[in-house]
Amino acid sequence: MIDASPVPPLKFKAQSRARVLTDGELQKVWRRAEEFGYPYGSIVQLLILTGQRRGEISGLRWDWIKDDDIVFPQGFAKNSREHRLPIGVWTKRILNELPQFSDMVFPSRYDEIKNFSGWSKAKRQFDKTIDVRDYVLHDLRRTFSSNLAQLGTPIHVAEKLLNHVSGTVSGIAAVYNRYTYLPEMRQAVAAYDAHLQKLLDL
Repeated sequence: MIDASPVPPLKFKAQSRARVLTDGELQKVWRRAEEFGYPYGSIVQLLILTGQRRGEISGLRWDWIKDDDIVFPQGFAKNSREHRLPIGVWTKRILNELPQFSDMVFPSRYDEIKNFSGWSKAKRQFDKTIDVRDYVLHDLRRTFSSNLAQLGTPIHVAEKLLNHVSGTVSGIAAVYNRYTYLPEMRQAVAAYDAHLQKLLDL
């Protein structure tokens, strides 16, 4: 009925989350994950141990697990590049204890060729008995990265573990630097495993 809206254009800028779980909170989430069990609890444990995105862990396939590594194929990860992730003793132990119903490590309840879903319902049930407020699963990734920094892991090694493209080795530097940093990544994973072993009494 009018030529123009009386409301001026509005721009909303999303504020980046800065939530990092304390050691005590991480202990509570881990213990709850042990109690909660497969599949959601196991996913949470792997998120804590590996720092990967929830879609990468929930979409994991058994044939991507190669001895001491998980190899996410090109096109699957967020940046569409192959990602070789060294895994430690605790990650391997959890993976070895999981049931195998299909090629999917965490298949859907309704279709074994699809991966786990139902995140909101599972998290509501998961959070009922723990006093850890205002956290989302992605905060576990930020906590992983922050703990690596605390342990003295060089930032470029942490970024390789997180599979970040836009970081210290990016742009033209990434074109010429083709080193994988796998030995350094394995060292960082071992140090993080030792840290969690002490923190969580594994």
